[in-house]
Amino acid sequence: MNHPPLAQPPDDPENSIGSGPFDRLAELVIERLALSLDVAAAKYLKGGPIDDPVREQEVLRSAARALNASGLNRRIGIEFFGDQIEASKVIQRGLFHRWYAHPDEIPDGHGSLAAEVRPKLDRVTGQIVRQLGCLDEMPRLQQHDWAGLVGRRVFTTTPGRQLPGLHRHATAFALRSFCADF
Repeated sequence: MNHPPLAQPPDDPENSIGSGPFDRLAELVIERLALSLDVAAAKYLKGGPIDDPVREQEVLRSAARALNASGLNRRIGIEFFGDQIEASKVIQRGLFHRWYAHPDEIPDGHGSLAAEVRPKLDRVTGQIVRQLGCLDEMPRLQQHDWAGLVGRRVFTTTPGRQLPGLHRHATAFALRSFCADF
C-alpha cells in the first residue's frame, strides 16, 4: 500500500509557512523525518534492524565536520543531529509495530536504502547545516517559548500539511535540543 508524503517541502525557502529561520529549520526537520517511512520500509522488508550504530556514528561525524567547517557550535549541533536520528527511530519503531500487526500496509516500491534514501537524507542534512548557519546563534529557548514555537509549527493544522500523530511527536522530539530546559 502506498502512503502519501507526510509533508511537502516548500520549493522556495522564502515561501515556507513561517517567516523566520527557525520555521525553515522546522520544515527541513519535517522533510527529513518524512524520509523515515522509506528508511523503515527498506529495513523492514530486508529484515534489518532499526538501530544502526555504525551508520549513526557516520552521520554524526559527517555533521561534526560540516558544523566545524561552517563555524557553528559543534556541541549543540551534534546534540541536534543526535535528536534527528532518535526521532527517525521513533517513527521507524512505530511503523514496524504497525506493519507487524498489519502487513498489508507495508508500502510498495520502497527505494534502496543505500542508493536512493540515504542520498536524500544526506541532502536534507546538508540543508539543515546551512540553515543552522542562518540562525544568528543557536537559540536556547525557554520551555514555554519552545513549546509555543513547536506547537505553531508542528501541532497546528495547516491545509495540506497536517502531520500524523507519530510524526508530530517525533518532530517535537527532533527540535528539543533548542530548549534550554532539556
